[in-house]
Amino acid sequence: MTKSLYFNKIFIILSLFSFTNGQSDFSFRNISVKDGLAESTVKVIYEDHNGMMYLGTENGLDVYDGYEFNNYHMNSFDNNSILGNKVSSISEDAKGKIWVGTELGVSIFDPETRTFSRPINPKDLSGNILEDPETIIDDKHGNVWIKLSETGKIYKYTATTQKTLCMNCNNNSKLGSLKITVLFRDNLNTIWLGSESGLFSYDSNLKSIKRYLLEIGMINSIVNGQKNEIWVGSSDGLVRVFNGPNGKNRVYRKSNSKSSIVSNYIKDLAWDQSRNMLWIATDNGISRYIPSEDKFFNIQTTPYADSIVENDVSELLVATRSGKLWYTTATEPGINCLSVNFSSKSNSPPPANHFEHDPIDKKSIADNNITDFIEDKAGHVWIGTGQNGISFLSFVKAKFTHHRYDQENEWGLKSDKIYSITTMTDGMMWAATGFGLEMLSSDGIREYDYEKSILGVNYIIDLEIVNDENLWVATDQGVLKINTMTDKITRFSKSDSLPEGRRLSDNLIHDILPIDDKVWVATGSGVVIIDTSSNNVTNFSSDLIARVITQDDDGDIWLGTEMDGLYMIPSKLITNIISGENFEIEGHVFDPEYPNGISSSQITCVSQDKDGMIWIGTNGGLNQYSKKEDAFIHYFVEDGLSSNYVTGIVVDHANNLWISSKKGISFFNQTDSTFTNYGLADGIGNIDFHRHSYDDSPDGNIYFGGPLGITKVNPKEMQYNEYVPPCIITRIKKNFFDETFSENFMISNSKSSHDGPNTIIIDHRVKSFSIDFVALNYHQSVKNEYRYKLEPFDRDWIYSGGLRFASYNNLGRNTYQFIVQGSNDDGFWSDPQQLKIKFIPHPLLSYWAFSVYSILAIVGIFVFMRHRMHKQKSQLEEERRIKELEEARDFQMSLIPQSPPEHPDYDIALHMKTSTEVGGDYYDFFPQEDGSMYVVCGDATGHGLNAGMMVSITKAGLYGSDFDNPATTTTRLNKTIKAIDLGTTRMSLNMAKFNNGSFDFTSAGMPPAYLYKHDLGEVDEILIPGLPLGSMKKADFDLHSFELNYEDALILISDGLPECVNHEGEMLDYEPVKNCIADNGNKSAQGIIDALIDLGNSWMSGLMNDDDITLVVIKKK
Repeated sequence: MTKSLYFNKIFIILSLFSFTNGQSDFSFRNISVKDGLAESTVKVIYEDHNGMMYLGTENGLDVYDGYEFNNYHMNSFDNNSILGNKVSSISEDAKGKIWVGTELGVSIFDPETRTFSRPINPKDLSGNILEDPETIIDDKHGNVWIKLSETGKIYKYTATTQKTLCMNCNNNSKLGSLKITVLFRDNLNTIWLGSESGLFSYDSNLKSIKRYLLEIGMINSIVNGQKNEIWVGSSDGLVRVFNGPNGKNRVYRKSNSKSSIVSNYIKDLAWDQSRNMLWIATDNGISRYIPSEDKFFNIQTTPYADSIVENDVSELLVATRSGKLWYTTATEPGINCLSVNFSSKSNSPPPANHFEHDPIDKKSIADNNITDFIEDKAGHVWIGTGQNGISFLSFVKAKFTHHRYDQENEWGLKSDKIYSITTMTDGMMWAATGFGLEMLSSDGIREYDYEKSILGVNYIIDLEIVNDENLWVATDQGVLKINTMTDKITRFSKSDSLPEGRRLSDNLIHDILPIDDKVWVATGSGVVIIDTSSNNVTNFSSDLIARVITQDDDGDIWLGTEMDGLYMIPSKLITNIISGENFEIEGHVFDPEYPNGISSSQITCVSQDKDGMIWIGTNGGLNQYSKKEDAFIHYFVEDGLSSNYVTGIVVDHANNLWISSKKGISFFNQTDSTFTNYGLADGIGNIDFHRHSYDDSPDGNIYFGGPLGITKVNPKEMQYNEYVPPCIITRIKKNFFDETFSENFMISNSKSSHDGPNTIIIDHRVKSFSIDFVALNYHQSVKNEYRYKLEPFDRDWIYSGGLRFASYNNLGRNTYQFIVQGSNDDGFWSDPQQLKIKFIPHPLLSYWAFSVYSILAIVGIFVFMRHRMHKQKSQLEEERRIKELEEARDFQMSLIPQSPPEHPDYDIALHMKTSTEVGGDYYDFFPQEDGSMYVVCGDATGHGLNAGMMVSITKAGLYGSDFDNPATTTTRLNKTIKAIDLGTTRMSLNMAKFNNGSFDFTSAGMPPAYLYKHDLGEVDEILIPGLPLGSMKKADFDLHSFELNYEDALILISDGLPECVNHEGEMLDYEPVKNCIADNGNKSAQGIIDALIDLGNSWMSGLMNDDDITLVVIKKK
């Protein structure tokens, strides 16, 4: 729909008024007891083959899937609990069982049952305790080797005999009583033992130990190298063992050469598999060895700020995915890292980062006492601490940077409230804040500011910078032009203290648009053009409120209004407009009858993409406008948009849209027309973003402002989590008909049975079952999503969002395939995890049972055929009876009005619900010439044709009767019915005459009527004794009169409602009916009827009524 607006140039004369460590990539997420961790001291971190995390604390074992912790503690009275609480080591064997070492020994955790066993027989230990195992590994024969921390004792648990043997507890073995310092299994499954005075290997086939004649002192570390080699770090040099235990050796020691190792005392080794290099921690720095170059590159402390903090390095970890080397030192607190990606030809070491706990910074490491650190399969680093849980660092950089006011940061924002942003060519920006105007770097460092008190304004709405020098400011008190080089402020407003050439028609300024040497200004009452060279203004008035003004690549200017839609000023008019000529333009307003029109008339922002399409944000969705087609395409929440209230649109370098709204930020990919929404969990800082508070800079940064600071995103630098997480089935719960249940846990792909891999059985005892699953992605787990299907039960994927379970019941006889996938936070889906579900029916429904049933069926058919003739005869008789009942019911319904009469004084409603047989209920209305109206409600005794005949006689008698008053009319009708004499069939009847604010009432054997009194909110029961019609020839009926005031109501009923029964055979009774009328009497007549219907339906709960239910309500208007 188009709309024309006329702009008129105006001149205003007003009275005078006078004014007087660059470590942004390292943001730790800390996990503590408040998140579910059992205890703050985490000594061991371990990841199993699935990707499940096991955390050893001083209060038991924790299993973590990214969402929740399962805590396991020792129970002295339960041998199926963990043995001990102070976990010192965790390892997984070839069968997927988790071995856990504690201060009291060793336990095995079975993930499929979530129970523990204690494999070591105390008798094998001769009274000793396997105290604080430091290392647990298994060999290729399934035997488990255990190294104790303090004593250095080695125990071998033989799986076949379940016997445990100490390998260095006496002098009879080759190890003697040597203290073992390192226990290691290489890629060839060879067991290596480093001692305080030499190196050994164990041949599992010959069951013999080999000693290496090397004078290298105490061994501190053994790691795998490339192919079949291992590296050994000792207190006296580095050893390279080629081609396994039978290969050659080479020893590396420090020499005078610059390319030699930095020290002979080696504390730890780490092999970088992806780059084929060895990292060496020594007491005098870090060495990197590249075998292909056969030389060492050494890193030691320097006087520079990016130096490593200490030469005495304790432990190493190569995080291959992020390309970082993590390490701890002997005396410096915290943890450190440096990049592994630097050239061997470099003369200087790579910059090092040092991390310590900062109580002010929630994103610093949790504690300075580092106990363990590992890299998981996704490339994230987990750091265990001694006093405050775990610190988690993802290699995936945050997509958004958030700048907020921080009272501890004197160089940051001075206010959280961001009303507008404009950027400069050098990447700097100006922000309108609650403080005033602040000039910031892209990192949020404030370099200059203007306080609002200096500016003389209350509220800043929009900013535009011209030539990186002149800052144009839209405020609630006019326009400011600030020369940021000289701090000169030029004001434009309605104030008569200003020269006439700088006076505006309106002080409320919404938006500013610089074009060449002119500045176009959108105001609360039109448009203003300011000549930047002369500072003279030209005011154009309009009845619209211009909120947005922008120019497209064709030179056309777009005006977005507060409530009146979108308008375009053609470029061909601009020259004339600048010269002061009046102009008229056409635009687009919302029209529900025009589906190709704009979706809302409230315009919040306008932008143009690289294809020339105009994008319009409104409070009612996102619009794409094609000039060529003169049509709009709409996008709403239903299409994936986070909110229909759009506040900002920025087009990035790839022609995609970044959209701020009242519910976060949306990214619109124009290639596939899909939305990706970002919320607080993604680090955007705000949910409710402000209008005008957005801009992009030449360096690719996009900024959005809101009540809680500035959010920055650079699409060119965005990093996505491309790790495809495993999706595993964690639990299957079966609920049985006897209210019990059973559970199975951690259904893995390696599990198999005689029914095949990953198979569960559902038999006839199972009422329902549920399947729990989880995608093991630990980076923003809350954004993981899931989909599943049960073939052939489900045709398509069921997208469950973040829900991690599926439930089923009432499955038929079949074999099903359950398939589930999980995605990470950036939408990368896992491989399908499958589970075979075999349904076994009740024995009486099995195939062999049906064979027996077939034989019985043959015999039954013979008996059935003989019985059939007799049954057909009975069936014909029953059909005849049913037909008669249907005819009687149709006859009954034809005798009563199907809709209430219209009356100027009364609101009337009625309802009849017939029973399975004709019940004989009846109601009717008889308006009189004097304005009064008779209303009757009756119920014939019995059912069927006699009841229908009684209704017919009653109706005929009333239509042929003179209506004097209800009592005499009822007496005459009684004589008529008695004269016809239908045997024992009678007619109970209530009759009322309504006349000008009152009614007369008589009753012949009917249930009570109810009078609702509006003023009192009470209900009176009207029960007048009397015999049913047809009982006696001479019978008198009492007449009673009642007032019927405004909003009072008379309710007539048959006995069908109070005598309806529930599933227990209990009658509803009259008291609930009366209470229901009292509770709903203030409603309309139909409202009262509906309430009574609901009462009956609720009571019968699906049962059919045994008798007709009739309700008539007459309410005084």
